[in-house]
Amino acid sequence: MSNIKRFKVQTNLLEDGAEELQRHIARLDEILAKIKTACVTVWVAVIGWAFTTNNSSIVILGAILLLGFWLLEGFVRGIQSRYLHSSAKLTKFFNDREAMDQAFEKLEYPPGVVYPMTFKESEWQKLKMYLQGLAAVSTIILYAFLGFANYLVWVFI
Repeated sequence: MSNIKRFKVQTNLLEDGAEELQRHIARLDEILAKIKTACVTVWVAVIGWAFTTNNSSIVILGAILLLGFWLLEGFVRGIQSRYLHSSAKLTKFFNDREAMDQAFEKLEYPPGVVYPMTFKESEWQKLKMYLQGLAAVSTIILYAFLGFANYLVWVFI
């Protein structure tokens, strides 16, 4: 296969990989929104049940639900960070004029750029991404607010 043909194949794979990354990121954003929506819906139902029965021990169930949804969202956000990292790496390459010029001169992309959908993290790196997902501001704000509201409900019932 000539260099030009190989380069065209690599370019097509690069384009497909970039599109696939964006699809996965968008899909995971939808899942994260659904997790938040489900959390709020179930939590409001539990708190409503606690008010209706005037039983403060049910509020503990609300706290357990918040913890479970927070852990689930952290997990999904950790998965999403893999795709975001690959997308950022790809964007950095596209914005590096020297690297792009070199790729077009040599008719070859650098390693790891063509179809950037393979992930080779160790278990420790995966755990780190999970913990970062749990600690992300976009994750913590909702659960901290609902946790505080849960505490206030528990105190005042």
